[in-house]
Amino acid sequence: MIGMVVSGITSANAQSKKEKIEMLTRKMDSLEKTLSVKNESLVQLQVKLARQEGTTDAHNAEIKRLESKTDSLKEMLISKNMTIESQASKITQLSTDISGLQAQQKEWTSKNEALAAELTSLKQKPSDTGTIVSDAKPADPLKKEDPKAVNPVSGNKPNPVIKNQ
Repeated sequence: MIGMVVSGITSANAQSKKEKIEMLTRKMDSLEKTLSVKNESLVQLQVKLARQEGTTDAHNAEIKRLESKTDSLKEMLISKNMTIESQASKITQLSTDISGLQAQQKEWTSKNEALAAELTSLKQKPSDTGTIVSDAKPADPLKKEDPKAVNPVSGNKPNPVIKNQ
């Protein structure tokens, strides 16, 4: 009987060990599958990381290019602003010059009118020789005299004729 009990226990124990081995084998297979899935996930993450690093490098290069372009545009803007300020200064100076010239023109116009009035009054008075000036119109103050008509050096004498030799 003891033999049967021992053989029953041994057989139950053997069967229990077999079940334990099968259970451990299933757990090991499950762990291997999980490890395989984790390894695949790790590989995919490494690929994603490499892509993102490549994208980051491309973006950094683009950022540097855009920063360089921005700096260039800022320098050009500063240059253009300086040109605009220079032109504005010139415009201000020219406006000042125009104002001065307009004031000078008004002064000359009033002096011209005064001289024309004085000339008219002198023409209307009889001269010292006793001759009376006719009703001649006053000379146009803006009209230039014909240089051939009056010789500034010799009065009304005609210019001498010069012959080619």
